[in-house]
Amino acid sequence: MKKPTGHVVHRGTVDGIEFVVIATLKSTNRKTGDMIQLWFLETNKSPVESVKTGSDANGVCKGCKFASGNGCYVNVGQAPLGIWKAFKNGAYPELSPKDYGKVFGDRKVRFGAYGNPSLLPLAKVKAIAEASEGWTGYFHDWHQMPKALALKYGQYFMASTETESSRICADEIGLRYFHVSGERPEGIRECLAETHDLACEDCLLCVGLAKPNQRSIWINPHGSKARIAKEIAQGVGA
Repeated sequence: MKKPTGHVVHRGTVDGIEFVVIATLKSTNRKTGDMIQLWFLETNKSPVESVKTGSDANGVCKGCKFASGNGCYVNVGQAPLGIWKAFKNGAYPELSPKDYGKVFGDRKVRFGAYGNPSLLPLAKVKAIAEASEGWTGYFHDWHQMPKALALKYGQYFMASTETESSRICADEIGLRYFHVSGERPEGIRECLAETHDLACEDCLLCVGLAKPNQRSIWINPHGSKARIAKEIAQGVGA
């Protein structure tokens, strides 16, 4: 029997929108390296349609300023669409938490190759992280959460920030953050993929407060929507 190329690790609902979390097991992404990638996708709507209608902003990308085509570097018509189609065709079996060690053991995990990893219950985040050899993660809706909950997810994930006001807010709460803007703020580190051509699987600095003494990270907007992302970073409040 052919081994699956991925697994369904969670199903849920956010603001009335059903979503699924899929872990794909192989990656050719040069920036991240061959990490297991977690994708957060609407169950009943393709990611292309989700972006087109704007439902991504209230669902799988909740809290992200770059949702609905407003600066996100992800081309949803490529990997996200292919993964969603494979899911609809039954390509990915369900994965029980008791089997996390078999899949995530000895591997590194990217929480949120597309979508917001804080949609995954904390118990599953913790279990996957503990089973793995390391991870990276970024959550967008930290500013919509009670501080205590944001700090719990912040133990694993970087707070995504895009504007100066959101960056300051994350810092005041006590979160490490990953800042996307046209200029690097003083005192934070530029992404090592940019400065040292270091893959995420070898860097692993973006693990939130799991590395509390590390500085927050900055990266210049990239991808086909970089210009829009820079405009949002300059002109939209937190």
